[in-house]
Amino acid sequence: MKQIRLNRRSFIAAAAYAAATAARPALAGEEGSDVLPSPPDAGSRIALVGDFGYRQYEARDLPSGTIVDATAASFSLANSRNAHPMPGAGCEVGRLPLNAYPVVMRNCPSVRFVGGRFAGEVPLSSAWRETYCNSAALLLRDGSSASMIEGVRVRRCWDGVRFSEGTQDFRLRGCWLSDVRDDAVENDYLYGGAIEDCLFDGCFSGISLDPGSKERDGSDRLLAVEDCLILMKPFPTERGVSHGSPFKTADGSPRLRLVGTVLALSAANMRRRRLKRTWARLTECRDNLLLWLPQTPIPRDFPLPPSGFEVVAGEAAYQLWDRLRRSWIDSHPRVARFQDDV
Repeated sequence: MKQIRLNRRSFIAAAAYAAATAARPALAGEEGSDVLPSPPDAGSRIALVGDFGYRQYEARDLPSGTIVDATAASFSLANSRNAHPMPGAGCEVGRLPLNAYPVVMRNCPSVRFVGGRFAGEVPLSSAWRETYCNSAALLLRDGSSASMIEGVRVRRCWDGVRFSEGTQDFRLRGCWLSDVRDDAVENDYLYGGAIEDCLFDGCFSGISLDPGSKERDGSDRLLAVEDCLILMKPFPTERGVSHGSPFKTADGSPRLRLVGTVLALSAANMRRRRLKRTWARLTECRDNLLLWLPQTPIPRDFPLPPSGFEVVAGEAAYQLWDRLRRSWIDSHPRVARFQDDV
């Protein structure tokens, strides 16, 4: 297949995306904010302040609508007892501190978790199997339905945000995740929900919608993904260095609404068997971009997306990703930063 270059229509689409992001109004009732306002019937508010280090914050049975404000809090995230797991010395071996689930919300319906900085220490260059000690920066479960997670900054994690059993109708908005060794978002209970205005800046798998069995079926539900930037990043796997699909789908995965979203693919040898299944789950698809970042041409057998996508490849794709990423970061000044964030 001939390499596809950025055309005038794609430039217009990209410019419109950047302009819409930059012009997004303040959302917290104060100038320069990018956090949602409290609803009129908001419940109680809990303020988390300071560095929690390797201490887990767990909330149970909060009143419906409780706001957990973590904008002044930071957490350390670690899934391995040694810095470089290897055969004979996996992630369970060693003396380093662990904090596999820094924030856990149990039976907290309609909870809003706002802000927070999660400094991960998950090994990024070690062997896949030996590093696979399960972990997530934020874990919601057991009746935490209709939850809202917004404005969090997470890097160097295993999974970013995990929605477990009893978390239907979730919403994730305005979050920045980077160096995600596995899933940026795990929704393997196949719930409907919305992921909006997020930057997934380097992940092995974008959004997981695969329970690994046929016991769950979410095919009658809808997951909406809007105005997101998703960069796929290669990591060591059992079959070499590569990355997965932006969506890890199965036959029973929810239907997908994909609008105004950019999918950037970094590895020419990416695992692409799930792409056809993903495109088949789309019920609405418009104003999206697929960026092919490898310098090699798109393979002839590559499952290209349906209408509703513009495809950009090569150097033009790199430049476009850098531009859109910078636009997102600049327009979200309230999301926490690390000192070396650029």
